[in-house]
Amino acid sequence: MALQILSAGGDEVAGDLRKAIAAHIDGAEVEVEARGAGHFVVRVVSQAFAGKSPVQCQQLVYAAIAPFMSGDTAPVHAIDKMETLTP
Repeated sequence: MALQILSAGGDEVAGDLRKAIAAHIDGAEVEVEARGAGHFVVRVVSQAFAGKSPVQCQQLVYAAIAPFMSGDTAPVHAIDKMETLTP
């Protein structure tokens, strides 16, 4: 079965991603930009990243958005760029 990417509602999905990340990572400042059909840019600033490697920080973000990236009708196909920063 092929992956179906939903192209409509990019801004709505971006808002949902922003909420999911903020709920998963305490005190996070989150920006999400829709870049096209299923593609997004994510920037997260959080004290939760202190002392963690870049990969560990990205894993925290991906854990928050995993439900949006799984299944045949997943609204997120790719995170084209992710910034994880400590304030």
